[in-house]
Amino acid sequence: MTNTRQESDAIYLDHAATSPMRAEVWAAMEAARDCGYNPVSAHAYGRRAHERLEDARAEFAELLGCRPREICFTGGGTESDNLAVLGFARANIERAPFLILSEVEHKACLEAARRAGAEGAEVRLLPVDVSGAVRLADLERALAEAAGRPTLVSIMWANNEVGTVQPMAEIERLVHEGDALLHTDAVQAYGKEDVSLDRIPVDLLTATAHKLGGPVGIGLLFCREGVDLQPLTFGGSQERALWPGTQNPLAAVGFACAARLAAEHREEKAPAWREMRDRLESRLRDRVPNLSVHAAGADRRLPHVLSLGVPGCDAGALLLSLDLEGVAVSGGSACSSGSAAGSHVLAAMGLGQEEEYATVRLSFGPETTSDEVDTAAEAMVRATSRIAAQV
Repeated sequence: MTNTRQESDAIYLDHAATSPMRAEVWAAMEAARDCGYNPVSAHAYGRRAHERLEDARAEFAELLGCRPREICFTGGGTESDNLAVLGFARANIERAPFLILSEVEHKACLEAARRAGAEGAEVRLLPVDVSGAVRLADLERALAEAAGRPTLVSIMWANNEVGTVQPMAEIERLVHEGDALLHTDAVQAYGKEDVSLDRIPVDLLTATAHKLGGPVGIGLLFCREGVDLQPLTFGGSQERALWPGTQNPLAAVGFACAARLAAEHREEKAPAWREMRDRLESRLRDRVPNLSVHAAGADRRLPHVLSLGVPGCDAGALLLSLDLEGVAVSGGSACSSGSAAGSHVLAAMGLGQEEEYATVRLSFGPETTSDEVDTAAEAMVRATSRIAAQV
């Protein structure tokens, strides 16, 4: 195949899955290598590790607009989502808890809710419109149904597959007027949107490092003081006993560095990503027959995510062809790769996966260039044309 590039020259457009660790993060972790000890140990090594851990916690408190004690470090976004949803249900199980989620939530939330339902919680899933947005009237009805019961609403800030940004300010107002608590999975939005607790005071919030160019294996759950969660693991008192176990100060240093860089450069990067996304979308619409852009009608989309539906193409063949062209993308959510069930997000949006229908998600990072996006557009045109000619 012509135009095949070496892996070292490949264009990486899968930052919504994982954004490679930034050089500044590597440097920050290298400078903090003296904290590779157990932070609960009483000796000088442990005290130094504890200091580094608490410095990182304070950094997040400042960035989010909360108290350091309200930041709980976890092993990643899935653990944080599980702890928020299932932890709330179990803490309130004797009072018949009510859980309200959208149909397009990450499976870390949906599966936690399913487990809570099996244990006695009542679960209500809200439909979304064709753009993937929650309808506020549906949320109001669900909140009215839940009145008088301990209720948690879990709505992701922005969708990881198609990029739809939910109307979080309106959702927060309705939830708190309904005397319920609000959790948001902000994994994809954090660092790209203004995720500020002063602006939108949610009660629980999930974020993770590897979407920001930080290390894999660490996330956080903001848990507002006074919110009662039951831990999902047991053993120690670390992280307010919500995530008991040996903490990872070195990863926390890297996470905090990545979050700080994202906050510092968000206003610069977001418009650049949006321009690249819109130009890529326009070029592909003009040259790929019957191409669909998922969530194109949304009021707001993440600037760095573009999800496309390509008719007449096998998804696996298209992804492989792009990989051989030197363009790394995903077929939707990386968490669902290899699943034969198709995308629950697209299904909820009324865009069921047909047999010859490929979904491709392209997503940008801090070092993505306009030239790379233009090259990827040409590769996409070649790949789709080649596969269509073989059908």
